Amino acid sequence: MTTDEIMTKARRFTPFILLPSAFILSNCAAPTVNLATSEPIKVDIHMRLDVYQYGQTGGTKTAPAKPTVDQSPEARRRNRMADIQQFKNERLVGESHDGLVIIGIKPDGERGDYLRATVEAENADRMDLMKALADSQKTSLPEIQAKQAELWVQRSFKGELIEVLQPDRTWKLVPKEG
Repeated sequence: MTTDEIMTKARRFTPFILLPSAFILSNCAAPTVNLATSEPIKVDIHMRLDVYQYGQTGGTKTAPAKPTVDQSPEARRRNRMADIQQFKNERLVGESHDGLVIIGIKPDGERGDYLRATVEAENADRMDLMKALADSQKTSLPEIQAKQAELWVQRSFKGELIEVLQPDRTWKLVPKEG
Protein backbone atom coordinates (compact mmCIF):
# COMPACT_ATOMS: atom_id res chain seq x y z
CA MET A 1 0.00 0.00 0.00
CA THR A 2 1.23 3.37 -0.94
CA THR A 3 0.92 6.53 1.02
CA ASP A 4 -1.74 7.88 -1.35
CA GLU A 5 -3.90 4.79 -0.81
CA ILE A 6 -3.60 5.10 2.96
CA MET A 7 -4.61 8.78 2.83
CA THR A 8 -7.62 7.99 0.65
CA LYS A 9 -8.87 5.32 3.08
CA ALA A 10 -8.29 7.65 6.02
CA ARG A 11 -10.35 10.39 4.34
CA ARG A 12 -13.21 7.95 3.80
CA PHE A 13 -13.29 6.84 7.46
CA THR A 14 -12.76 10.32 8.98
CA PRO A 15 -16.48 11.24 9.09
CA PHE A 16 -17.24 7.92 10.82
CA ILE A 17 -14.69 8.70 13.53
CA LEU A 18 -15.32 12.44 13.95
CA LEU A 19 -19.13 12.38 14.10
CA PRO A 20 -19.42 9.89 16.99
CA SER A 21 -16.55 11.61 18.82
CA ALA A 22 -18.24 14.99 18.47
CA PHE A 23 -21.54 13.52 19.66
CA ILE A 24 -19.94 11.91 22.72
CA LEU A 25 -17.98 15.04 23.66
CA SER A 26 -20.97 17.34 23.21
CA ASN A 27 -22.90 15.38 25.83
CA CYS A 28 -20.14 15.89 28.43
CA ALA A 29 -20.95 18.78 30.73
CA ALA A 30 -18.34 20.94 32.41
CA PRO A 31 -18.41 20.79 36.21
CA THR A 32 -20.64 23.38 37.85
CA VAL A 33 -18.82 25.83 40.12
CA ASN A 34 -21.03 27.61 42.62
CA LEU A 35 -19.74 31.14 43.26
CA ALA A 36 -22.60 32.22 45.51
CA THR A 37 -22.25 32.48 49.27
CA SER A 38 -24.74 30.98 51.68
CA GLU A 39 -25.21 34.40 53.32
CA PRO A 40 -24.74 37.82 51.74
CA ILE A 41 -21.41 39.48 52.39
CA LYS A 42 -21.80 42.40 54.77
CA VAL A 43 -19.53 45.42 54.38
CA ASP A 44 -19.54 48.45 56.68
CA ILE A 45 -18.57 51.51 54.67
CA HIS A 46 -18.28 55.06 55.94
CA MET A 47 -18.18 57.51 53.08
CA ARG A 48 -18.05 61.25 52.80
CA LEU A 49 -19.02 62.98 49.60
CA ASP A 50 -18.08 66.59 48.97
CA VAL A 51 -19.76 68.23 46.01
CA TYR A 52 -18.28 71.43 44.65
CA GLN A 53 -19.62 73.58 41.86
CA TYR A 54 -17.10 75.61 39.93
CA GLY A 55 -17.89 77.98 37.14
CA GLN A 56 -19.12 81.43 36.39
CA THR A 57 -22.66 82.67 36.45
CA GLY A 58 -23.40 86.26 35.52
CA GLY A 59 -19.72 87.18 35.39
CA THR A 60 -19.01 86.34 39.04
CA LYS A 61 -17.39 83.22 40.43
CA THR A 62 -19.42 80.97 42.65
CA ALA A 63 -17.85 79.83 45.90
CA PRO A 64 -17.49 76.12 46.41
CA ALA A 65 -20.48 74.63 48.19
CA LYS A 66 -19.77 74.16 51.87
CA PRO A 67 -19.38 70.43 52.46
CA THR A 68 -21.70 68.89 55.00
CA VAL A 69 -19.68 67.37 57.80
CA ASP A 70 -20.89 64.93 60.40
CA GLN A 71 -20.38 66.89 63.62
CA SER A 72 -20.35 63.94 66.01
CA PRO A 73 -17.24 63.62 68.21
CA GLU A 74 -16.53 60.18 66.74
CA ALA A 75 -16.56 61.57 63.19
CA ARG A 76 -14.35 64.52 64.10
CA ARG A 77 -11.88 62.18 65.84
CA ARG A 78 -11.89 59.85 62.83
CA ASN A 79 -11.12 62.81 60.55
CA ARG A 80 -8.08 63.83 62.60
CA MET A 81 -6.88 60.29 63.37
CA ALA A 82 -4.10 60.40 60.77
CA ASP A 83 -2.72 63.67 62.17
CA ILE A 84 -2.72 62.37 65.74
CA GLN A 85 -0.99 59.16 64.65
CA GLN A 86 1.61 61.16 62.71
CA PHE A 87 2.30 63.26 65.82
CA LYS A 88 2.65 60.06 67.86
CA ASN A 89 5.03 58.58 65.29
CA GLU A 90 7.15 61.75 65.48
CA ARG A 91 7.12 61.44 69.30
CA LEU A 92 5.55 64.90 69.65
CA VAL A 93 2.52 63.70 71.63
CA GLY A 94 1.63 60.78 73.83
CA GLU A 95 -1.20 59.23 75.83
CA SER A 96 -1.69 60.71 79.30
CA HIS A 97 -2.88 59.03 82.49
CA ASP A 98 -6.29 60.71 82.24
CA GLY A 99 -7.29 59.40 78.79
CA LEU A 100 -6.26 62.53 76.92
CA VAL A 101 -3.45 63.33 74.49
CA ILE A 102 -0.53 65.23 75.98
CA ILE A 103 2.04 67.30 74.08
CA GLY A 104 5.61 66.21 74.78
CA ILE A 105 7.49 68.46 72.38
CA LYS A 106 5.90 71.46 70.69
CA PRO A 107 7.52 72.51 67.42
CA ASP A 108 7.91 76.20 66.64
CA GLY A 109 5.83 78.21 64.21
CA GLU A 110 2.75 77.15 62.32
CA ARG A 111 3.42 73.44 62.83
CA GLY A 112 3.40 73.95 66.60
CA ASP A 113 0.18 75.96 66.42
CA TYR A 114 -1.42 73.23 64.29
CA LEU A 115 -0.25 70.56 66.73
CA ARG A 116 -1.69 72.47 69.70
CA ALA A 117 -5.03 73.11 67.97
CA THR A 118 -5.32 69.47 66.85
CA VAL A 119 -4.53 68.13 70.34
CA GLU A 120 -7.00 70.57 71.95
CA ALA A 121 -9.75 69.47 69.55
CA GLU A 122 -8.94 65.78 70.12
CA ASN A 123 -8.99 66.22 73.89
CA ALA A 124 -12.29 68.14 73.77
CA ASP A 125 -13.90 65.32 71.77
CA ARG A 126 -12.41 62.62 74.01
CA MET A 127 -13.71 64.48 77.06
CA ASP A 128 -17.20 64.77 75.53
CA LEU A 129 -17.22 61.03 74.83
CA MET A 130 -15.95 60.18 78.33
CA LYS A 131 -18.59 62.41 79.97
CA ALA A 132 -21.32 60.73 77.92
CA LEU A 133 -19.93 57.31 78.86
CA ALA A 134 -19.83 58.27 82.55
CA ASP A 135 -23.46 59.43 82.37
CA SER A 136 -24.65 56.30 80.57
CA GLN A 137 -22.79 53.97 82.96
CA LYS A 138 -23.70 56.07 86.01
CA THR A 139 -20.12 56.20 87.18
CA SER A 140 -17.62 58.95 87.94
CA LEU A 141 -15.67 60.76 85.23
CA PRO A 142 -12.25 60.02 86.84
CA GLU A 143 -13.09 56.32 86.82
CA ILE A 144 -13.95 56.46 83.10
CA GLN A 145 -10.82 58.51 82.39
CA ALA A 146 -8.64 55.89 84.11
CA LYS A 147 -10.26 53.08 82.07
CA GLN A 148 -9.90 55.05 78.83
CA ALA A 149 -6.26 55.88 79.63
CA GLU A 150 -5.55 52.18 80.16
CA LEU A 151 -7.28 51.37 76.87
CA TRP A 152 -5.31 54.01 74.93
CA VAL A 153 -2.02 52.81 76.45
CA GLN A 154 -2.85 49.23 75.41
CA ARG A 155 -3.63 50.43 71.86
CA SER A 156 -0.36 52.36 71.62
CA PHE A 157 2.42 50.91 69.54
CA LYS A 158 5.89 50.15 70.81
CA GLY A 159 7.92 53.36 71.03
CA GLU A 160 4.96 55.74 71.25
CA LEU A 161 4.95 58.04 74.24
CA ILE A 162 2.79 57.13 77.23
CA GLU A 163 2.55 58.67 80.69
CA VAL A 164 3.89 56.41 83.42
CA LEU A 165 3.62 56.92 87.18
CA GLN A 166 7.04 57.45 88.73
CA PRO A 167 8.10 56.32 92.23
CA ASP A 168 7.80 59.92 93.46
CA ARG A 169 4.07 59.86 92.39
CA THR A 170 4.63 62.15 89.37
CA TRP A 171 3.82 61.32 85.77
CA LYS A 172 6.46 61.14 83.05
CA LEU A 173 6.19 60.62 79.27
CA VAL A 174 8.25 57.60 78.27
CA PRO A 175 8.35 55.40 75.13
CA LYS A 176 6.16 52.33 75.44
CA GLU A 177 8.07 49.08 75.78
CA GLY A 178 7.24 45.99 73.72
